[in-house]
Amino acid sequence: MMENRKRKLAILLVTVLTVILYLTNLKATKDVFVKFLKREMHLNSSKDDTKAANEVFVKILKETMPLNSSKDDANSIHANNVKSKHSNNPKSEHSRNLKPDHSRNLKSEQLQPEHPSNPYILTSVSSHFNTRSSNKPRSNKTRGITIHWYNRPSEVSSQALRNWFSPCNDSCIYTEDINSDILIFDGDSLAGNPPVRRNPNQVWVFHEMESPDITFSHQWLKPSWRNKFNRTFTYRVDSDQFIPYGFYRKRKEPLKKNITAIMKQKAKLVSIFSSNCGVASQREKYIKLLRKYIPVDFYGRCGNLTCPKSYDCFISNAKTYKFYLSFENSLCRDYVSEKFFRAESLDIVAVTRGGANYSKIAPAKTYIDTSDFKSVKDLANFLLYLDRNDTAYRQYLENKQSFESIYWWFGTGDNFMFMHKLSHCGLCNKARSWLNEKKVYENIGDWYEKNKCHKPADIH
Repeated sequence: MMENRKRKLAILLVTVLTVILYLTNLKATKDVFVKFLKREMHLNSSKDDTKAANEVFVKILKETMPLNSSKDDANSIHANNVKSKHSNNPKSEHSRNLKPDHSRNLKSEQLQPEHPSNPYILTSVSSHFNTRSSNKPRSNKTRGITIHWYNRPSEVSSQALRNWFSPCNDSCIYTEDINSDILIFDGDSLAGNPPVRRNPNQVWVFHEMESPDITFSHQWLKPSWRNKFNRTFTYRVDSDQFIPYGFYRKRKEPLKKNITAIMKQKAKLVSIFSSNCGVASQREKYIKLLRKYIPVDFYGRCGNLTCPKSYDCFISNAKTYKFYLSFENSLCRDYVSEKFFRAESLDIVAVTRGGANYSKIAPAKTYIDTSDFKSVKDLANFLLYLDRNDTAYRQYLENKQSFESIYWWFGTGDNFMFMHKLSHCGLCNKARSWLNEKKVYENIGDWYEKNKCHKPADIH
């Protein structure tokens, strides 16, 4: 009897240890746990006994963690098992501290942005990512396509680029060879002249994620860069490879949240975070006008409120505020940054102000667009109406539960890696046809910025 009690106590202690270590290194925890079970249960090293121990381990996880028997939870267990492989994610100038959110793991999803009516909606396919066994050799029938990023951002390592291209079906290989098949140039850090003579057998790709209004360098406007670029790799919908800041995924079933409880926490009206002041969109002037009619809590260097560095104000404020001002720094075609997609992923209603056509991006009645109102005062009156009318406001939150917002920079590391792989595998999928179908942009400067941005006409 005493021996049984000791054994039960030992198993209980190991179970607690399993839960504690689960978030750091699942594989190591599982190995220790399985060895313990096999010893305590008098199992041997056969495959059947190892399988039995593994099943006990997974059963305990499901009982102690918020998991069920669905494929999603199986993927979550697998994702944590390989999490340590992707812990050093490079950051871009848009990145912040990557905080965990409640997004599903997306690493094993087979998705691509090829929705027939909206390129921002992902559809489930199997063409972008490599599903072959890691032990199965690549076919020798087709030569791998080599890719080199000439002036890659300093925060993006060569190893990161190799990781992003490695799961792609078309055997793209990232190299440090300037004579690679595909040569990518980052627009904002272009030199005054091309660094090498353009090889007619190469494909030169123009990459840029900032809008023309806020880029530091406009070297692409120089005559020396004319007739040099074959393809484009930007946030613009008409790019040869589209790479937006976020996507939507239609859920099979809407999330079943307690919207009533969520709304009860929302004691405040409007907030915004911004530390990039004096931008082309003149958002500070718009906010100043809006404050004449309604209270707006302005966080960041451009505002009057601050937040502790160790505290995620965005997620916290999404619980207590009804609206978030997703105001872009410039009013340029298709430019919609993570400010919008992150707000769409939380239980807060985004108020947008940018140069994109949001009706062709986001699901209806999940956001509010300032361009739909004749004046700042009209917008303020509408927000006050929603503040008083719980039924009307509730509809926005409920509509959001049918979609998942997947975006760059914020969210989980899994989302970060997934977005990179999605965009780079999209380029890889098209690379072979790019090599065979020649195309040249006569003036990449005209394509990127001529008549693509406008000055604000709503500050009145």
